[in-house]
Amino acid sequence: MQKGLKNATVIGAGIGGLSAAIALRKTGLDVTVYERNTKDHAGGTGITQPQNVFSVLKDLDIYEECLKSGVQLDYMEMLDKEGNLLFEANEKFIDKEGPGRNAIWRSTLKDVLLSKALSLGVNVEWEKNLINYKESEHNVSLSFHDETQITTDLLVSFDGIRSNVRDIMLGRTVSPQYLGMGAWRIPITFEKNALSKKGFIMKDGTTNLGVFPLTDTDGYAFILTPVPADYWDEEEKRYDTVRNMLEPFHGKGDFIKTCFTRDTPIIFSPIEEVVLKEKWYTNRVVIGGDAAHASAPTLAQGAAMALEDASVLGQEISKVSSLAQALHAYYTRRFPRVNAIQSFSSEVIRNELAGNFNQAEIIAKSNSILQQAY
Repeated sequence: MQKGLKNATVIGAGIGGLSAAIALRKTGLDVTVYERNTKDHAGGTGITQPQNVFSVLKDLDIYEECLKSGVQLDYMEMLDKEGNLLFEANEKFIDKEGPGRNAIWRSTLKDVLLSKALSLGVNVEWEKNLINYKESEHNVSLSFHDETQITTDLLVSFDGIRSNVRDIMLGRTVSPQYLGMGAWRIPITFEKNALSKKGFIMKDGTTNLGVFPLTDTDGYAFILTPVPADYWDEEEKRYDTVRNMLEPFHGKGDFIKTCFTRDTPIIFSPIEEVVLKEKWYTNRVVIGGDAAHASAPTLAQGAAMALEDASVLGQEISKVSSLAQALHAYYTRRFPRVNAIQSFSSEVIRNELAGNFNQAEIIAKSNSILQQAY
């Protein structure tokens, strides 16, 4: 632990924030996490953990727990709308002998991370919404919506694509860039082992239907399709919207139509990205995850990149004597890798919109980068 650096405050108790809290606590810092939502706030649907993030899970001591709580997928199939195989992507692109991509409920992953953080002595406070902060040479003063004020040696923010900390740090409001598609995420249930342990994506022109099992009896589906920038799908209409979009799909697509009901909580969101020209840190403030580099979900690397951010931040703080050097090293290690993966993720979207549906080359380029140590 660095001389003069005793504590850190993390904003955001999502996947990136809790991972950062664990990594920082392992350096010996006292760590408190502040989250604006309640502890039982809905955690979204499923998430997949590609092999490049396994080393981070091991560093955080949650690898075995994540695999135990998820389903390991060795391949991902790309299919046409009738279910015919277009190509198959090997999910063991780093370690051919190890497990493939781990598919897990997002809420389960957050529970695993929270349990690990608490076991290490991290303090987590819920329903604490940061309003503002002021940075000085020696500390950072934070103000919350309930008039709580604290000081901290280091402010670390993983507070999402519309990050308040990022906007204060940069002195401007960062508007996420819309990439031209909307995303629907649908929890699904099915009879035991009705889905093989493979993820698949079916294509009907510019509409993609993706499916990943998360346990023997449930999983999640997603639909990506072009929509206008001002489009919004009201919650009470989403079941009908999804059913209509599923009509062209057959084979496995017909099966998915039976796996959810009108009462299923369907999530809709526009696909956006955040690409920053500025560095991700100042004297005692640093950002990571979606706050620094939100990307399209097309390569399933958003959470993986946040986990890597957290691990690298902890590593750099633990090995150099100067906080300024540590934050600079964190940024210079992370930016080239994240920027490349972010670019590939948005390139998939641009190709789709242009009618170029052969994404195997982009996946190969992305994997060649991800095979390198982070």
